[in-house]
Amino acid sequence: MKIGLIGCGHLGLTIGYFLKKSSRLYGVYDIDKKALTRAIRILKIKHNPDYKRLIKECNILLFATPDDKILDAFKKAKKYFTDKKYLFHFSGLLPAEIFPKNKNIYRATLHPFATFPRIIIPPHRKKYILFFQGDKQSYRVTCAIFLRKNFLIRSISKKQKPIYHLLGVFSSNLLVALNEAIWCLAKRLKWTEKEFKEVIFPMIVETISNVKEYGVKNGLSGPMVRGDIKSIKKHLIILKKDPKFCDIYCALSRIIVKYAPAKKQKLLKRILHFN
Repeated sequence: MKIGLIGCGHLGLTIGYFLKKSSRLYGVYDIDKKALTRAIRILKIKHNPDYKRLIKECNILLFATPDDKILDAFKKAKKYFTDKKYLFHFSGLLPAEIFPKNKNIYRATLHPFATFPRIIIPPHRKKYILFFQGDKQSYRVTCAIFLRKNFLIRSISKKQKPIYHLLGVFSSNLLVALNEAIWCLAKRLKWTEKEFKEVIFPMIVETISNVKEYGVKNGLSGPMVRGDIKSIKKHLIILKKDPKFCDIYCALSRIIVKYAPAKKQKLLKRILHFN
């Protein structure tokens, strides 16, 4: 089987690296000529086929484009289909069924539960979890081309995908946003970025490690778990000068208030503006 990669962004190049390493990648394409040239160089592709040849000769097409460009990329490629094709896209939210059903088309979505903020080749990770949703025939092909030494395949239903995608957003994007909020507060102390990294990051890493080791409840410390109402009130007075930080504080505190001492939860909920 020949594999063609359409879309040479951060995710596409990471997937392409592993497929090229196993000699399964036939060629790549990107509408952005600079991105295409970069991909050919990074993946060390000696003879990259032209677009028409890539689409015609590849049995498997991987669409690693932004979500809103997947159908456009499919429509562009469709006119060159001459035989059976396995079509994959990498959206965490959209289902495999965005590709039109056809007797010669087998569809799937493969989403790596990982973050790709920039191109790192070879990747820091040696193994990725890929969440599969789609046709049964495509599952067999997935297991054949994405080798176990680099990929763990897990199935997910079409109905589960929206919640699954939110898990990724909370685990990565919003975690980055929380770090931005922490950095904004640190700047009020006139801390430099170096001081921020030296002081804050060890706390963040230690906290995540504690949650991993002991669970959320037993990994929690601070005024909420102690039921320190006076401290929480003082925090809110300070944060009211900047509503967005006050909203973040209250929203996240409302999630963990159930771990506060039972006799203080009612008052804490009132302070944190429970609906």
